[in-house]
Amino acid sequence: MFAGARFIGEGSVLNLSLDGCLLEGERTILEGSYLTVRLLLPDNARALVVELAAVRWVRTQYFGIEFLRLPPLELSRLEHFLSAHRQ
Repeated sequence: MFAGARFIGEGSVLNLSLDGCLLEGERTILEGSYLTVRLLLPDNARALVVELAAVRWVRTQYFGIEFLRLPPLELSRLEHFLSAHRQ
């Protein structure tokens, strides 16, 4: 899930890293927008919250976002998740 100043949307994460992700969604997003993002990871825990992300590029229903503000506990959880799923 992602939210901007005047909208809320849902999408699927296709590529995830510590720096950001590629999202596929049906909502039109403008390059340069800022978002709050909640990632539902397959670990069945609460959503991982990215407090601030920037939309860096948009291609039809795909867009790339950069994580700008990720609280330390969320960053640690993301690092653990990525480490576990790289193997």
